[in-house]
Amino acid sequence: MITVNEALKKILMNVDDLNYETVNLNRSLGRVASHDIKSNLNLPQNNLSSMDGYAIKYKDAIVINNNPSSIVGESSAGKPFEGNLGKSECIKISTGAVLPINADCIILKEKAIIKDSKIVLCNQKLRKNEYIRFKGLNIKIGDIIIKKNTKITTRDIGITASTNQRNIKAYKKPIISVLSTGNELSTVGQKLNRSQIISSNSFMLQSLINSLGGKCNDLGIARDDKNSLKNKILKSKGSDILLTTGGISIGDHDLVKSTLIDLGLIVVFWKIAMRPGKPILYGKLKKMSVLCFPGNPVSTFVSSIIYLIPLINKLQNISYKTPIKEAIISKDIEKNDEREDYIRAKLSFLKNNEIIAEPFPKQDSSMTKILANSQGLIIRKRFANAIKAGSKVLVIPFVYINQSL
Repeated sequence: MITVNEALKKILMNVDDLNYETVNLNRSLGRVASHDIKSNLNLPQNNLSSMDGYAIKYKDAIVINNNPSSIVGESSAGKPFEGNLGKSECIKISTGAVLPINADCIILKEKAIIKDSKIVLCNQKLRKNEYIRFKGLNIKIGDIIIKKNTKITTRDIGITASTNQRNIKAYKKPIISVLSTGNELSTVGQKLNRSQIISSNSFMLQSLINSLGGKCNDLGIARDDKNSLKNKILKSKGSDILLTTGGISIGDHDLVKSTLIDLGLIVVFWKIAMRPGKPILYGKLKKMSVLCFPGNPVSTFVSSIIYLIPLINKLQNISYKTPIKEAIISKDIEKNDEREDYIRAKLSFLKNNEIIAEPFPKQDSSMTKILANSQGLIIRKRFANAIKAGSKVLVIPFVYINQSL
């Protein structure tokens, strides 16, 4: 068995880069920019007023109480004043409106006394260039507005649209084929007999893949039969990842590994020193990464946290590291054996940024209710010594990974 860190390193070093494609801005949310996205415009494109008032030359404004300034026009949003200001001239201006080229001062509307279309008095301490938003203040032509390998947010979409760009270049969505295996499995909504269970892994994995920006190809359920497995696996052609659950241990009905090898799989590793998730297999089927998890839902979930999430992020060139925090354990824990343990736990987040971790007393990997009630996983390294309540441990809080978890 290899260690968890060795397994993760081998998985990530075997990932091929994805190509990119042109994506409409309206469909770019959650995609990852494959190139730096630069502005096509200066924002604002002209000098604008940030207040309602009067645009004037500063040298005329400072003498206005002795030399009234004539109001010769108006500039409003979308309807600029054409031309320059002459001596002792000003214009009425609205917030967001374009300034005349030679205007460098704004007299606030409420500070000006108007008589016979002239400003005759100004009750304002005047400053040159005050209340002016200068051309390119927000963004200049050529500025990078979204960096390469950044996941696109709603804020990114807004700023890109403001620079008059309809399309962006983004990495293609990683295509992940999901195959559940087992004679005992039934699809959701079907009537069960007493020997059947619902295939929940595919629903969990599909939702996780979608939330991470991947595209899920659900292959359904394969029976514990090589022909059934081959027929389903062949439908994964063109995928970046084939993800299977079940049939990967050493039982008489565990046929996934041998079937994949028959189809040309190059095995990179099989079995990891971890609990749950020991019989994980990883290999390459031509260019496709193949990741095989145990069928147990808890094992599948933990394996996804440790391996699948980093793999999907790596495919999209997103820098990612599983968030590991320090916590205080609330109960004594016995020493550990040769397998790295991932223990489901309740996490309490205190005001002083401390985390209290309370492990569930039962850790049977079939108990999905405990998983659903967990807020994170306690990591117990191989051959770790017994520890007392109040000791520090490492945890993976789900809240720091993905809001969908």
